[in-house]
Amino acid sequence: MSIRTDKSSFSKSILFVTSILFWFAQYAYTPYVNPQLITMGVTATVMGFIGGAYGFTQFLLRIPVGISADKWQNKFFICTGCFFAGLAALCMFVFHTPAGFLAGRALGGVSASAWVPFTVLYSSYHKPEHATKSITMINMGNQVGRLIAFFMAGQFAASFGPQSAFLLSAIGGFIGFAMSLFINENKVGTGKKAISFRELIAVGKERTLLVTGILCVFVQVIAFATFSTFTANHAVYLGASPMQLANLFVALLAPGIISSFLLGKFILQRVDAKYLIVIGFFMTVLYCLFIPFTETIHQLYIVQMVGGVGNTLTFSLLMGVSVQNVSTEKRGAAMGFFQSIYGIGMMIGPPIMGLIATYRGLNAGFFTMAGIAAISTFAAALLLRKKGQ
Repeated sequence: MSIRTDKSSFSKSILFVTSILFWFAQYAYTPYVNPQLITMGVTATVMGFIGGAYGFTQFLLRIPVGISADKWQNKFFICTGCFFAGLAALCMFVFHTPAGFLAGRALGGVSASAWVPFTVLYSSYHKPEHATKSITMINMGNQVGRLIAFFMAGQFAASFGPQSAFLLSAIGGFIGFAMSLFINENKVGTGKKAISFRELIAVGKERTLLVTGILCVFVQVIAFATFSTFTANHAVYLGASPMQLANLFVALLAPGIISSFLLGKFILQRVDAKYLIVIGFFMTVLYCLFIPFTETIHQLYIVQMVGGVGNTLTFSLLMGVSVQNVSTEKRGAAMGFFQSIYGIGMMIGPPIMGLIATYRGLNAGFFTMAGIAAISTFAAALLLRKKGQ
C-alpha cells in the first residue's frame, strides 16, 4: 500500500514538473514569433494565418485525443506532446522562414492537444472530491512554466539574439519528454470501452459544457488576436527591445498567477463565479481599447496587467466549471470537447486580426476586439444567469 502511494506521489511530482517544461517549451519563443516575421517582411495577414495554425491543429485533435486518453494510457500522449513541443520549436529554429514558422506553429498545436491527458492523469492522483484542487494545481504548472520561459527567453534573446529563444524552447521540450518517461500511471486503460459517437454528442449537449465552451471561443479569439500575437507588433512599433518583449508577457502573466491564487484562497468563497467572469470580460474590453493609446512600453506593461487579470477571470473560471456536471469516465472526452470548441477561437482570432490590420490598420483590429469583448460581456451576463449558473 505504501509502495503504491509512494509511486503515485513520485509520479505526481514528475508530472507536475513535466507540465512546467511542457509549457516552457510552448511559450519561450512566443514573444518573438511576430517580431521575427516582421523582420522577414511578412504581412499582417500572413502572420495571422501562421498564428492560427496553432489553433487549427488543436481544433482537429483535442476531441480524438480526449477520447483516446479515456480509453488508453494518458502517459503515451503526454510523452508525445512533450516531444512535439520540442520538435515544433526546433523546426522554427532550423527553418527560420515563414514556411518553417507555419509548420512549427502547426506542430505546436499538435503538442498542445496533449494537455487533456495531462489534466486527466493529474486528477487521477487525487480523490474525486479534490478534482477542482487538482486542476488548479496542474494549471499552476502551466503558469509557472510560462513565467520561467519568459524570464529565461528574455535573457537569452538579449544575449544571443531572438532566434536563441526557439532553441531554448526545443531544449525544454526534449527535457520534458525525457522526464515524462518516468511517469507511472495509476490505472491501465487497455480494454476500457471507448466512448461512442452518440455518447460524445450527448456529452457535448450538456448545457454547462456547451455554454462555457462558446464563451471560451470569444476569450480565445481575443487572446490569440492580441496578447498572444499582435500586441507584440504594437510593442515593436514602440521600439521594444528583445528583453522588453519578454517582459511584456511577464506583465501579462504575473498578475494572472496572483489572481489565480486569490481566486482559490479567498474570492470564490465570497463572490459567485458568474459575476467574476462578466468582470473579466469587461476588463478585456478595457485592455483592447487602451492598447492603441499607449505611447511607451511601460504604459503597455500596465495595460498588459489589466489583460492578464481579465483573462484569468474568464478563461480559468470557465474551464473550472465546464466539466462539473460530467461523469468521471467521460471527463477526458468532455475536456477534449471543451478545448476543441475554444480551439476555434485560437484558430480564427489571429487571421481576423491580421486581415483587419492589413486593410484597416492595427488599431482598428484592437478596437474590433474590444467590440467582441463587449458583446461577450453581455452574452456572459445573459447565459450564465440561467439554470443556476
